[in-house]
Amino acid sequence: VTKKRISGIMLTVMLFALLLSLILFKSFGNVKAEYLDPATDKIERIAFIENLGYKVNRDIPEEKCEIEIPYIFSDIYSEYEKIQQKAGYNLGNYAGQKVNLYTYSIVTEDRYDVYAHLLVADGFIIGGDISALSVEDGYINPLSPK
Repeated sequence: VTKKRISGIMLTVMLFALLLSLILFKSFGNVKAEYLDPATDKIERIAFIENLGYKVNRDIPEEKCEIEIPYIFSDIYSEYEKIQQKAGYNLGNYAGQKVNLYTYSIVTEDRYDVYAHLLVADGFIIGGDISALSVEDGYINPLSPK
């Protein structure tokens, strides 16, 4: 076996590995549609929240803004990602992408500072949280059933 033949085999193996990694990245880099809840309109978003066991205050309009998921997570964003993972989401799949953040007021018996935040990309929920905004006894929970 000659050096030229070994070089050719190595080059073929490296090209195959590169091709395989590109295919896998394309296939799994942006897991979407079939595993995520649809949120193309306000009705679907509210239904999602209420299916978790929360009641949306329909007298207060939804708020919407566009945010960008960072490429590199700060310490705070890394902690937020841990909350997302508890609910089965992975914001790393959306690094560098702009997504919509929808906020809904939640009706509770004893608080007026509870909100549902939904992160939506391409019409699907990719993350979010249920949080109380009080400085004294606030909290942030994953999008999991109540």
